[in-house]
Amino acid sequence: MRKHPELSEKELVESYERQPVGKVLQLFRPYRFMLAGAICALILFNMISLVMPWMLKIAIDRVLPNADYMLFWLLAGSMVIIYLMRGLLRYIACYMIDYTGVRLLVDLRQKVFRHLQNLSLRFYEEYRTGKLISNVISDVALLQMLMRVMTQFCEQIFQLALIAILLLTMNWRMGLLVFLTIPLHYLNFTYFRRIIRKDSLLVQEKLSEISANLSETITGVKVVKSFAKERAESRGFFQTLRPIVDLQMRVTVDGVGLWVIFDMLSLITYLGTIGVGIYFVQNDHISIGEFVAFYTYVGMLLGPINVLSSLSVTFAQGMVGASRIVKLLNTIPEIKEIPNAIHPPKLSGLIEFQHVTFYYDKSQPPTINDLSLTIHPGEKVALVGPSGSGKSTMGNLLLRFYDINSGSIRVDHIDIRRLNLESYRSQIGVVLQEPFLFSGTIRENIAYAKPEASREEIEHAARMANVEEFVENLPDGYETMIGENGASLSGGQKQRLAIARAILKNPSILVLDEATSALDTVSEFLVQQALDRLMEGKTTIIIAHRLSTIRNANVIAVLQNGVIAQQGTHAELMARQGIYRDLYENQSRMAREQL
Repeated sequence: MRKHPELSEKELVESYERQPVGKVLQLFRPYRFMLAGAICALILFNMISLVMPWMLKIAIDRVLPNADYMLFWLLAGSMVIIYLMRGLLRYIACYMIDYTGVRLLVDLRQKVFRHLQNLSLRFYEEYRTGKLISNVISDVALLQMLMRVMTQFCEQIFQLALIAILLLTMNWRMGLLVFLTIPLHYLNFTYFRRIIRKDSLLVQEKLSEISANLSETITGVKVVKSFAKERAESRGFFQTLRPIVDLQMRVTVDGVGLWVIFDMLSLITYLGTIGVGIYFVQNDHISIGEFVAFYTYVGMLLGPINVLSSLSVTFAQGMVGASRIVKLLNTIPEIKEIPNAIHPPKLSGLIEFQHVTFYYDKSQPPTINDLSLTIHPGEKVALVGPSGSGKSTMGNLLLRFYDINSGSIRVDHIDIRRLNLESYRSQIGVVLQEPFLFSGTIRENIAYAKPEASREEIEHAARMANVEEFVENLPDGYETMIGENGASLSGGQKQRLAIARAILKNPSILVLDEATSALDTVSEFLVQQALDRLMEGKTTIIIAHRLSTIRNANVIAVLQNGVIAQQGTHAELMARQGIYRDLYENQSRMAREQL
């Protein structure tokens, strides 16, 4: 299994703690009115709940001594009406919170996914797929949980303040004694919240690593099986799971520690209230009814403190998910459109590389170094050279998967950095050495290039790409499910399907990146036929390893160390000494030896 560099625990925690709370709160901004309505409903719900102890005081001080049943029935009727209102408010609050939570999940996952689509290839080279899946699924779910916690937090804070006012109104001296424990509760809450947040962050990071490793292993299951590494991978997976147990137990133990200290502080508060209350009753400073109401309000005061303490675990976990989402959304796309970018009409296909220099890593020599090349409309230009010479990079730069460091790339005399990316890329077709197919039907994969295409258009593209040759033998024809990345198809069949997709797109410019290098002779013949049909009348860049496939190219550019070492037709390059002739003769000799 591939290893990836990891930050230390301290660096990891600091990287997320640098995410300001304000940026996290910005994620909830579109839902602020719904959340405010839910919080108001919860506050009214809790205000109504505070009527009960006051009713109890009246019952003890006035109903009980005087057997005043008229007052009792009046109190009972009032309580029924109040609790009906309480139930309605609870329903309204829960509905608004749940509706907002579902909207948050859908909207934020869409926002994260859209943001991921805008990020450059360089980002995906550095960030593991499994971690991104964890961001979109797990972290957004934690953010929904954080939203619920925040509404509960506002509800409990308001209830706490309201009860505090009632206690001071009833007996300010007893109230002040009760409030002496509140700073201790706050310190307990703050201390454990910081610890739990750190441990929760580490748990989420470990789960992301597990998700990434799992995705990688499943994707490479054929390699795993071919090397008989099932047991080794299982052991490795178990080893990544073990730290999760320790971390999650730490979170649990921290939560228990928070509750135990809260429980002891609550006991002290209750005992203090009873002891002082007895003294005040005996000295006629308060009535028995007032004492009972005061004691009940103390219990209701400790309720919000208890809820806030228990929410600290959930809040810490939610903040971890929110911080990870904010960090991801703060990743600035490397490839940006300028304001009012040009939507090009149908391109003629004139391509100009003008003194282009490009670095993948500025600490290394440039991959492309001051390269200039002009490709005229309708020309077939082959890029050849040793591995690492910059052939595929030129295709990536043309598609603007990366931005060049200096120079310019122009299409139809327009710098591609001035073009609208969607409009520009929609006119370029790409066929890769290892084409990617989606786990749908053959028809759906061809139509990916043009979703509105008719059945006749799809089947015409299939015939042009020699796809029909193998589709006819499939039980469900074009409706055959091909599995993840075309698992049920051969390499040649997948390649022809990718070519059919490009034919349906009907682009002005084609980039063929080693499109036949991994195929057997029969498959290569069928694919080459399809490619010849695809290339008719189109400006084509052929990135080739097999030099025998590009003999008919209008121009062959031989790259070496990021520069064009030779340029000309096949005949011209073979007529003089140089790297192309050496490469061609070596390949021809190797082919004869294999025969």
